[in-house]
Parts: sequence; C-alpha cells; structure tokens
Amino acid sequence: MKKIILLSLLPVCLCVNAQSQGSIGDVPVTGSIVFSEIMADPSPPVQLPDKEYLEITNRTGDTLFTGGLILIAGPDSVTLLSEAIAPQEYIILCATGSRTALLPYGRVMAIKSFPSLNNDGEVLALRDSNGRLLHAVSYTPAFLGQGPRSGGGWSAELTDLGNPFNEPAAWSPSVDPSGGTPGRANSSVTLAADLRCPQIVAVWTEKGDTVRVLFDETVMADAGERWLADGRETLSAVSGDPADRLLLVPLDQGLQQGEILSLTVPASVTDFAGNAACQGDLRTGIPSDPMAGELLFNELLFDPLPGGADYIELYNNSNTVVDLSSLYLANSLTAPASAFTAVPRQLLPYEYIAVTVDRDAVVEGYPCASPYAVYEVSRLPSMPDEGGTLILYNRMLTVVDRVSFSSAMHQVFLSGTGGIALEKVFPALPSDIAANWHSASEASGWGTPGAANSVAVEPAEAGEGLRLSSTRVSPDGDGFEEVISVSVWPGGDDNIISVTVFNDRGYCVRRLAERFSAGAGATFVWDGTTDSGARLPAGLYMIMAESVSSSGVSRRWKKVCAVLYR
Repeated sequence: MKKIILLSLLPVCLCVNAQSQGSIGDVPVTGSIVFSEIMADPSPPVQLPDKEYLEITNRTGDTLFTGGLILIAGPDSVTLLSEAIAPQEYIILCATGSRTALLPYGRVMAIKSFPSLNNDGEVLALRDSNGRLLHAVSYTPAFLGQGPRSGGGWSAELTDLGNPFNEPAAWSPSVDPSGGTPGRANSSVTLAADLRCPQIVAVWTEKGDTVRVLFDETVMADAGERWLADGRETLSAVSGDPADRLLLVPLDQGLQQGEILSLTVPASVTDFAGNAACQGDLRTGIPSDPMAGELLFNELLFDPLPGGADYIELYNNSNTVVDLSSLYLANSLTAPASAFTAVPRQLLPYEYIAVTVDRDAVVEGYPCASPYAVYEVSRLPSMPDEGGTLILYNRMLTVVDRVSFSSAMHQVFLSGTGGIALEKVFPALPSDIAANWHSASEASGWGTPGAANSVAVEPAEAGEGLRLSSTRVSPDGDGFEEVISVSVWPGGDDNIISVTVFNDRGYCVRRLAERFSAGAGATFVWDGTTDSGARLPAGLYMIMAESVSSSGVSRRWKKVCAVLYR
C-alpha cells in the first residue's frame, strides 16, 4: 500500500497544470527534475559523513535551471540557488555547514536554512516559482525496509528513474558499502512499472462550498478542469497541498446539511504513469456528530493470524454523514479516549467501514473484503485475543456505542478462533448483547471487513406478539440460515420478557432471555445452540415467549422452529 502522510491544507491553493514528462526548452516540468536519493538519518554513519542530504537528478535530455525552484520538506520550504543542471546530472542538496564534508562525493548545492529531514518520514516536494509540481515523495522509514539498513546511516535511493512517482516500489535502501551514492548513479537499478490506479483515501466537505478529494499518490490534472457535481459543472479544481495529492473542487452552489452530493472524477485525472483513478464516482455530505445508537460496532477481528492485523468495522445506522476524524476509541471507561485518524474520512448513511493499522494485511487476508471500505488508521486501542471492551465516543465524548467481546462468543465447535471475525447478525441490533454476535462463516473466508456480514438475518416483521424471521435454522458454519431473529412485542411501553427454547420432549435447551426489561419489545437471536454453545441435534423445537407488563398483564406465545443440517 502507498502510505499516506496527511498534508497540511495550504491557505493559498497551488496551481494544477497539464503535466508531462521531459521539459519545455530549459523550463522544468513535472518529472524532469526529481529526488533520486534521501539521507534522512545519517547516524550512525557507515562510511559517509554524518550529514543529512537530498540528491536531485535531471531525467531529461535538456540542460535545465534550478532558479526559483522551491524545496518543500514537511512544513518547511526554501528556494534553490539558480544553477544549470545538465542531462542525467546529480546535485547534492545540503545545509551550508555540510558542504565541505559532502563536496568530495559530487556536485554540491549548499542551501542556507536547508530544512532538517524528519527520520520518521515527511512529504518532500519540488515546485517551480509558478507553483507547478516537479516531483513529490512521501518519504517514510519503510523505504529502508526492515533489514540491517533500517537503523540509520543508509540512504534511500530511487531505483527506477522511469517511474519517479511510484512509491514505495521504486525506492529501496542503498547497497553501496559506503551507505549511499551522493552525487553519482544509484547503487541499484530496477524496473518498477506503476500499474496501480490512484486510490481515493477520503472525500469531504467542511462548509459545503468546496469538496476535498485526497489521493494516495500525486495526481496530474488539466488546468481549469471542471468536475461534475450532481450533473452540474463545478468551478475549476485546484491543488490543495505541496504534493498534488489533495484536489479542491469548488462547487457552483453550496451543499446543504442533509444533502448527499455525487461527484464524478474526470478521466483526465491520472497519476504520472497515466493510470486513471480507482473510483470514478464519489459521494460526500456535510457531517454531523453521531449520537448513541447512530454509529455501531458491526464486526471485530481481535485474534488475527500471524502477519495479520486487528480490525474494527463500524456501521452508520443513521441518515447523516459521519466524519471519522471526529471520533474517539477507548478500551475501557477508565482508559483515555484517542482519535484514530486525522484524515476526515467520511462514512455515509447505512454504509460500513473497517478500520485497521494495516490495510494491506486485511484486504489480502479476507477475499470478501470491500477494499475501498477498509481504511488504514494511525492507531487502534489494544484488543486482547481473549477479549476486552471497546467504547466509541463522538467529539463531545458522549458514548456512541460500546461492546464487550470475548473468544467465548465464537461458535464452540470451531477448532480455533485465530483469524476469525465476530460479526453482528444484524447491524442495527444493540452491540452490548453477546447473543447478537456470531462467528463469520468459513465460506466468506472468516471475515467480511467493509462489506455486509456473512452471517446475517433480517429481523422478523413488525407486529404484536412473537414473530420469527424464519421457521428453520441451520448452525453448520456455511453462512446460510445460521441464525434466526426472535421478536417479542407484547403491546404497551413497559414489559418484562422471557424467551425459552424447548426440545420435542419438553426439556429447556436454551434461555434466550430471562426477565429482560424490554420496554415496548425486543429482538433476540438464536443460532440453534444450547446455553453452553453446543449444537442441538436436528429436529423440531418450540420457542415460547412470556411477558408481564407494568400493569400486571401476563401473555404467552409459542412458535415451532426446525434445526436442520445439510
């Protein structure tokens, strides 16, 4: 996956131009002068000086000039000196105090106020004086891998100059014995063809007059390009960040609270390799803070297989838009609540999203995942394999939902629970009732992150009395008819309900509810098992519901259900 470093929104928008490889005379254009080496963490040094540096390269066949070019490193920026750079020539950029130490290795451009490079990664960009992007890269320590060159003293090299925007595939740690190759050809040359489409990370609007579209890589866009919003042309889109990964699309008329806007991405919006955006049709709206019951836990993976990752799936049980960056998670009522993403990723009404710290592991590990609805976040609360608690808060720290989970909530006949998700049998059911959860089916690959659950049941039709969603249940783990819903609505507003399952000999085999304070009524779930979780033999079973109202009125209903196996 292309890792995302959230870029600060600029107070003044940068221009977006039609862009191409090469140059126009001696005027650099996108991809002409690029970063070809990054030494962000020179300590402990291998053989090179203990100095930070960047290397730039002229990829074209023309002599170009660096006058007016702006180097951006995270929040810092500095203008380069005006010098010529010959075709295929390398220039080492560094602080004035590092010039003497790096001069023996090649041509050096010492820059006053050269920005300090962040060891943990940051966005690097080169733009000209008119705002046109030449090159950008979201450098991270992952460029150096997990091996012996990850501990400092080694540079990251662009190994495929033909695909300078294909990160991280086109970057790798230097294999030169000195630790890097400043001022000369890189130590490795590889082919890293960019065949991946630009993924849209987030779409959002804040005041309703401009839509922001964040991509996971730099995109090219024609100057003055107009998008379509609900079939109407927008105003011209502009860049909103130094790396051209955030596009700002001004609307010709403002969006109102409660409206959902459909936005069409123009075909001309591509990455440097010419790949069109992965998603062509987008939707967004003005978000609201969710209240209790409007955003629910719907699927949990807390015991991943080796190499896998935990995930939490949320379901928007409302007709409003939710901004994930306004939410907080904690693993107990006494634990600190932490935001899990700074990106305003939206969750639209009645949709799902799975959040994880390793999107690639989740998408690759679960074939029934909905890739666009699996979202990588910066952090999640710890989720012990044996079980725990999750609490979801809105920005006012009001509890929106909570769930207590444990490995005991899985089906007992499973040989193991590693890599198997717990799913809600119906998204809108309360999360804090253990019976509303079920192991994901084997047929789904043991999880459905970002997609409808593999084990699901629609609640029984509304109506007074006892109603079943089906007259049969098949608890064999194939994902078909695994559960039924048992709805009891006695009438009135204050009822105590008990629901019991009997076998054909009249013995109680399962208590679904015992003196449950249900108010006007409640829905319960039965998966064809006993109170201990054991599967019942095939046959007919009677479900009996009893209620007592606050006025003392007692009522009783009975329904027959068959347990079947295929």
